[in-house]
Amino acid sequence: MKKYILIAVLCLVVVISVTFFLSSTPTSPVIPTTSLEKSVCERVSTQFGDCKRILLYDSKSNVVFAESSSGIIPVLTNKEFTGFKKFIYPEMDFQEFSEERGDRGPIDWRANHKVQKDFSIIYGFAEDAAKTIVINSEGNIQPNRFFVRDNLWVWYVTFEKDKVTLPVEVTVYDAGGQIIH
Repeated sequence: MKKYILIAVLCLVVVISVTFFLSSTPTSPVIPTTSLEKSVCERVSTQFGDCKRILLYDSKSNVVFAESSSGIIPVLTNKEFTGFKKFIYPEMDFQEFSEERGDRGPIDWRANHKVQKDFSIIYGFAEDAAKTIVINSEGNIQPNRFFVRDNLWVWYVTFEKDKVTLPVEVTVYDAGGQIIH
């Protein structure tokens, strides 16, 4: 009888050891053959001629902002943030922004409804003078923003809905809190 108990205990120890070993070893992750940056830049280069760099990865909204020689293009990635899904049009054009300063003021914006189901975006350029931007037509939301270069910022906000309110109503404040647009 002692022999059977000893064999049962040894079998139990072996089963527990194997289970522990298998559960403690990490599973090997799926590593994409190319990085997201390289994949996005290849797509931008194919569509727009070149890709200078990726400016920002927003993992919350799965949006990447890529810079080409002509402007900035937002790109939607998959939920795993590993692959290209689609371009978000229209592109923000450097030349157009600098030429239309008198007509538009210190900011420029674009809206894209239903980039995909339950996803819309408002985005644009801003000059240094635009210290605070408030999107009044969407409940006084302050967008995210990041610096590009020489008096130029990109601002954007994403929504988990199919449409944004048009026309987009925006208030822009300077460093002193005064309305400038």
